[in-house]
Amino acid sequence: MDLRIAIPVDRDFVTWRGHLTKILCTPYETQEGWILAVTLFKGTLYISERETAVAYKKRKERTREQEKLMYSGYKFESYMCADSPDGSPCPSEVVNTNEGFCSVLLGRLASHSFLVSGEVDCKDSSSSNPSPPSCYVELKTSAQIRNSHQERSFHRYKLLKWWCQSFLLGIPLIVAGFRNPKGRIVSLEKFRTSEIPHLVRGDRQSWDPAVCMNFCNAFLDYIKKVAITDDPRVVFVFSWEPGQDITFTVEADSANLVVPDWYVQALSQG
Repeated sequence: MDLRIAIPVDRDFVTWRGHLTKILCTPYETQEGWILAVTLFKGTLYISERETAVAYKKRKERTREQEKLMYSGYKFESYMCADSPDGSPCPSEVVNTNEGFCSVLLGRLASHSFLVSGEVDCKDSSSSNPSPPSCYVELKTSAQIRNSHQERSFHRYKLLKWWCQSFLLGIPLIVAGFRNPKGRIVSLEKFRTSEIPHLVRGDRQSWDPAVCMNFCNAFLDYIKKVAITDDPRVVFVFSWEPGQDITFTVEADSANLVVPDWYVQALSQG
């Protein structure tokens, strides 16, 4: 790595899409809390995530069937994607879950500027706009919807998360594969990211994107007011559980750094 080319990041926040997704979904989350670690370094706030005790327990107690279900999402991608625009999918290949392509974008929410990165599944070679992220496509799988209760649940939970994830990276299209109880994909459906809020509008039990955005904006404001010590060794740890207020602690000379030493060294040159 050539440390001489490193330059400071001219953004308020640097983070991963998944972390912002958790924040956006918080007003409607009833099951899982989160822990976000924040460090202020050279005027930019870096947000990372820590595993909660509940998430750790769920991961350790994951059944074989649950692991197969997780793997099936990656396998679905191998059926839907090719290595080149004129190529064909090769579903017989062993799926490597460690491979991924990440997009990095500069964005803004109200007064907050950010640099955000997230994994992108594929691109649509037939898109009318070939420039990223307009050509990007998000691939998803979900259980087949068989009744009105399942449809409400799908709108209430799945579409909220799908919208947040794709909205943050500017991905315009989601292609979803719906699986039967045996795990086989039996149907495909396309969702335009911009149209998803209209699908849930009018349902009082569903979600409102404005509520998500306003909460995220307020929380980022809160981080700016709290995390004011510009020091890569200081970590502000924000925690939240459903039904409770957000709390924070401060770790001076933390053993669990958000910003790694090599990065600090690179941006401290000169």
